[in-house]
Amino acid sequence: MAGWQKLGLKIFLEEPLRADTQEFIPAFHSWIQSQAVDGHLLIDVHDYSHVHRGPGILLVAHEGNFSLDQADDRPGLLYHRKQNLDGNREECIREVFRHTLLACSRLESDPVLGGRVRFHTREMLLLANDRLHTPNSRETFERLRPELTQALSRILGRGVFSLDRVEDPRELFSVWVRARRSFRPGYLLRRFN
Repeated sequence: MAGWQKLGLKIFLEEPLRADTQEFIPAFHSWIQSQAVDGHLLIDVHDYSHVHRGPGILLVAHEGNFSLDQADDRPGLLYHRKQNLDGNREECIREVFRHTLLACSRLESDPVLGGRVRFHTREMLLLANDRLHTPNSRETFERLRPELTQALSRILGRGVFSLDRVEDPRELFSVWVRARRSFRPGYLLRRFN
């Protein structure tokens, strides 16, 4: 279960991005100043926007990193957990979703960005950054599918999403979560109460 701890989730921006990526730097700095993310020690902001299809603007925390990820030319917020979470696999999935949705909601209402940033949840990418414990294989996917389905049913609703594994063995274990419709991050956060 150790490998399952290094989860990440990317929630994509609605197209087109109406804010300059550089505007995320002061937004993330304000999060550090107020230590705005519960359960995280926010440390620093790095600008990788010059790297083609790279991590973009990166907010470093002890527990996990948040970035305006540019991979595959599809910008979105990527939260990548670095420290272990308490609980079973389903609880870990839910916690990673909660932190990612909170960050998306915070960015949507951030005064620095002036309402020019919107996220959609029609398509999200869940990944595990541990090739040793969570290899990208059909067996891993089938073993984890019941817990993924259970956790996502509690977040998105039963029967309103599909799961598809990224089959390229060179990639991290990754699962596309495709919902029938997009929900606002704030709406999904209410399902955690």
